[in-house]
Amino acid sequence: MEAFTYDPVLKIKDSVDVYMSTGEPHVCTIQFYHINTRQKLSIRIDPTFSEVLSALDGVKPLSKHLADFGFELDLDELKSIFDYLIVNGVLEHPLSTAPDSRHSRQINFLSDWIFGLPADKAHQRIVDSHCVVFGVGAVGASIVINLARAGVSNFTLVDNKTLTQQSSERHPYFSINEIGEPKVHALRRYIEKINSDVSVKCIQEKLLPLTDLSSLVDSATVVINTADEPYIGHTSVKLGRYLWAKNIPLYVAGGFDAHLMSTGDFFIPGESICVDCCSNFFSVALADWKPSYKVHKTNPTKTHVIGGSGGTYSMSLFSASYACVQLLNYIAGGEAYKSRLSQRGEFMIGKSEVEWVEISAKEGCDVCRK
Repeated sequence: MEAFTYDPVLKIKDSVDVYMSTGEPHVCTIQFYHINTRQKLSIRIDPTFSEVLSALDGVKPLSKHLADFGFELDLDELKSIFDYLIVNGVLEHPLSTAPDSRHSRQINFLSDWIFGLPADKAHQRIVDSHCVVFGVGAVGASIVINLARAGVSNFTLVDNKTLTQQSSERHPYFSINEIGEPKVHALRRYIEKINSDVSVKCIQEKLLPLTDLSSLVDSATVVINTADEPYIGHTSVKLGRYLWAKNIPLYVAGGFDAHLMSTGDFFIPGESICVDCCSNFFSVALADWKPSYKVHKTNPTKTHVIGGSGGTYSMSLFSASYACVQLLNYIAGGEAYKSRLSQRGEFMIGKSEVEWVEISAKEGCDVCRK
């Protein structure tokens, strides 16, 4: 038997179901089904290889399994098969994470979601990240809480507002005892209950045209903007231009005004269109759209708006949840976030479906050059 220069300890991932067919002579067809992501992979190999594959338990090295079976196989060919299955997320080296640890289920999911990187290392990327969030209202706060539960340990929160009675409807961290408290401090206290080791910097300021961003965002892994005053398009352009030059991604979360179930936009230097191209696209697309307002007929001299945009917390949570799926995939080193770059989706609640818009770059843009 060959010398064991290749002697790994491997196992089939717990989240992978295996279906085997031996209908053909001397050939075994194996289908691997990823429970977490619904992905499928099929291979056709010699039945002898399939027996070795099924024996992998994450405890014994390969040499021990081959000795138990009495097989003498081509190790180069076996290594090629195993490498292929590792790259495609079927096989893994045993993780050091205890099965009952705080993030064990998330790490299990990452092992299917982030190919080419061990799940514990993908999780560590999340833990080590620094997320700067402008606006911690219904959507922004839900994003922060979601990321904190996922393990993000460093936040900067920027918002100038305080909690009001109306905050109870959609702010997930609202407490009646904190009415009048700055939102950033109330949210900090909330996520510290999730993770006592989290580091949170609170900035009770409004994002203005002359705001100095350097001290706020230069150390960020990613910046998230939900600040819709005076207008989210304006705050996003200010942030986007600065961050693009710093090679820092910006996620503009949906969920403002009449778009409570919007997916938002992810601006990543070198990968997506730039924020100015996005702004230009919608300026042209919505050039003929003008909002109309209803004034109370009994008192037409007043400008009180009857009704206005409404919504529920569950609608805001849709936007926040979608944002976190994209953000966590990017931070952890995945590829799935790329499938919807330079697109915006909106869940149409009347039809129960998402409508997508492809956002094209401005011709001759000298920023993103798309």
